[in-house]
Amino acid sequence: MQTVDGLHPGAIRIGNNGAVHRFIAISALCLVLGGTACTSPAADADRSSTTLGASVGSTAAPSTTAGAAGTAGCGRAPDVPEVVAKPPGDVDQSISVDGAERTYRLGVPAGYDPDQPTPLVMNLHGSGSNALQASVYGGVTQAASARATMTVTPDAVDGKWQLGPTGADQDFLEALVTDLESRYCIDTDRVYLVGMSLGAWKAAVTACAMGDTFAAIALVTVEIHPNPCPPIPVVAFHGTADQVVPYGEGSGHTFPNSPNAGLPGTHENIANWASANGCDPEPDKTRIGDDVERWSFTGCTADVVLYTVTGGGHTWPGADIEIGPTTHTIDATRIAFDWFAAHPRRD
Repeated sequence: MQTVDGLHPGAIRIGNNGAVHRFIAISALCLVLGGTACTSPAADADRSSTTLGASVGSTAAPSTTAGAAGTAGCGRAPDVPEVVAKPPGDVDQSISVDGAERTYRLGVPAGYDPDQPTPLVMNLHGSGSNALQASVYGGVTQAASARATMTVTPDAVDGKWQLGPTGADQDFLEALVTDLESRYCIDTDRVYLVGMSLGAWKAAVTACAMGDTFAAIALVTVEIHPNPCPPIPVVAFHGTADQVVPYGEGSGHTFPNSPNAGLPGTHENIANWASANGCDPEPDKTRIGDDVERWSFTGCTADVVLYTVTGGGHTWPGADIEIGPTTHTIDATRIAFDWFAAHPRRD
């Protein structure tokens, strides 16, 4: 299957206390399809390791609040002290899945209460990038902490996600959710996925493959619809000047030399989401500022919204780090978290 590449910050430094310090070399960018990948930053001084199954199956009774479905990790003190000592933590961790060590970053919000079921957002990086860069670009971890939400930001092997609904990467992402639910008090009605570029494609595949695990998803720069897929609320963002994954109607005619010019266009993709989610075919269109149009579909089993950024590149709307044409008319991170707050899982 064809893959999608994303552009990301080239140099990011992290301190031993787990706090992310922004040190961006704008000139050092990830290149696309076969180019040089972003270099991986140094790991934290201490790496925590978990083996899947070590804490699964505990007899500890979960403690929940009214209306929230808690997990086996409720009532347990955090097993990584630094994530609560200096929130949002965002510390480097690892997990063994099928005999392979996989790495990820864990962010725990300020005021985390092990007796209070807490929402969880999984954040998937683009091709050639890594978990640390995904934590910095877009500010997902920091935004989550401000909204009393945990984050988990996994690393792909060599920066490339497998796009199939099965395989080592899918096993890894499923294992992460299971493991975190066993160690922390997760609100199972508020588990979400956000991704950029190849990470957005993998986010869609993962959400569709895992049934009702994820309540809603947010997709930045890639919004391809996996078929089949149960209805799930989706908000998407794509720029019309994206040269990596062209916005164009299936041909990428605006950027015919793009390595991904043959992928379906944004309008076709969002129409497929709308159809699968039972929406009326014609969206309501609203202009936001000079460069953003919001498409909102109605009559849906699960809501569908698209933000089209006129002149926007293969970038995260609202990001402080500009690695290409980036709108500040909207903030994709804020919109994604508003979307998540409005879309808990409904049985």
